[in-house]
Amino acid sequence: METLSPNSAILDKARELCTLILQSGEYRDNAAKIDAFFQDASAQTAYRDFTKLGERLHQKQHAGDLTQVDIDGYDEAHEALRENPVTSGFLDAEETLNGIVTQVSRLVGKTLELGRLPEPDELSGGCCGGGGCGCH
Repeated sequence: METLSPNSAILDKARELCTLILQSGEYRDNAAKIDAFFQDASAQTAYRDFTKLGERLHQKQHAGDLTQVDIDGYDEAHEALRENPVTSGFLDAEETLNGIVTQVSRLVGKTLELGRLPEPDELSGGCCGGGGCGCH
């Protein structure tokens, strides 16, 4: 269900914001890191292997079979990913772009919650910007 009409002023401003984001140095720099990752098959393989390792360890943890050797192996695999500039750049870029989404979402959500623009101190802290996750 679409709440806003396609020609809504809110959507127009949201499109303007999206255009600004796409033109920003933060976006362009991080998009270049992601593009470099997708051009490097060995980096993708290393990342995919690391992700599978994480999934296996998650299953072992739920089964109560996780050992210190498993954790050490995971830490070593993570360190190896971080030593590769392509995979490290990809991980950093993902974190940065997700941070942008979180920051913008928090601002919009808090504005709707308060009925006004929030003060900077009203946006800081918390893990999700909501109140229902129990992390506050």
